[in-house]
Amino acid sequence: MHSDPVDEALEALEDAQPEVALELLTGVLREEPYQGHLFALRALILSDLQRLEEAREDVTRALETTPDHPFVHYAAAMLALQEGRVDDAIAAARAAQAIMPDYHDAMLLEARAFGTAGAWADAARIARRVAEEDPENGEAAVFAAVAESVGRDGMLDPEKWQRLSERFPLSATARAAAGWTRLRAGGYREARQDFEQALALDPTLPWAREGLVFALKARSPVYGLLLRFFHWSGNFTPRTRNLMALGAVLAYSVLRRQGEAYPALKPVIIPLLAAYLAFMLLTWLADPLLNLMLFARPDTRRLLQQDERRSGLLVGGALLTALVLVVTGMAFKWDGGLRGAFGVGFATIAISAVFLSRGARKRKWLGALALIAVCGGIGAAALGGDLSAICLAVSVLATVISTWSTRFGSAA
Repeated sequence: MHSDPVDEALEALEDAQPEVALELLTGVLREEPYQGHLFALRALILSDLQRLEEAREDVTRALETTPDHPFVHYAAAMLALQEGRVDDAIAAARAAQAIMPDYHDAMLLEARAFGTAGAWADAARIARRVAEEDPENGEAAVFAAVAESVGRDGMLDPEKWQRLSERFPLSATARAAAGWTRLRAGGYREARQDFEQALALDPTLPWAREGLVFALKARSPVYGLLLRFFHWSGNFTPRTRNLMALGAVLAYSVLRRQGEAYPALKPVIIPLLAAYLAFMLLTWLADPLLNLMLFARPDTRRLLQQDERRSGLLVGGALLTALVLVVTGMAFKWDGGLRGAFGVGFATIAISAVFLSRGARKRKWLGALALIAVCGGIGAAALGGDLSAICLAVSVLATVISTWSTRFGSAA
């Protein structure tokens, strides 16, 4: 008696053997290319393995082959959310529900997309509805509680969490929720254990994998301080955070002018200005640099999403280029090399800004600015005279516009 290769593929997924599942599904699809839901399943496996281009091809094939299958639209929503296309994820999740109104997985995926966009009230509303319709759905109950807490004050009530963990002891989502709660409270070691337990229960849970990446980064004391700052500032409205950022810029300008007007104050003012600049650089570059460190280790590389890998490699490459230009400029007394090093090094902020945006149009705009900034820095090194100064000015201006667009522009 021959076993069904699709059943074998599903068993391989349960045993955390995605490559085996891929091989089995590929064999079936080679003989039965009309099974769109299997293309959708293969797309989810490929996306989990960060083979996103292949996943996109399979989703497209699935939608062309079986456009009336709810799982096909669910897979499209999952891929869109993984790539940061939140609006597309919501639309695809709703398309799945239009075909199957009680498709709870698609409803929760829509809730996750709203949470990713910061619309926690909508996320909580959808998750509560699923929890009411399916009281045994641990993911819905936990996500509803987390969404309500984030929308309120960012903290999950310990007693409420205790009741949820007792009710769903084997829920990977519940363990991940505990990790995020502890992460926000500064318990990074405990959070890491929770995320690892969640991944042991469900190796494919993105929420747990993202949390584990944060917990691993938090081993750096500097990054831990940054996380505490971001958690604290996250309690304010976007408008308040923007005003705080503008206030910091104005304070920096006032202190700098005071230092120029009263030289006796420079021993106090200069360290303050240096600390401010260092902090600002860290807020932009800490994530991509720690991503690069995690990418360098085989045991943590698999945890990184495609954007995290790209940000680390691109920022690291730009900094290495800047370092080579500095060393060359100092060794050969080459002023152009030093100007180019400053331009390319400063452009790393623009590169980092690209990966802070989820909107496709804005990301293209920020990517163009980052390319201009890097090319301007290289031009400052390669060209001489006035052209070198002009290229450096263009590079700095592109980076400044990029940071301004990221902090104060729209999210589209």
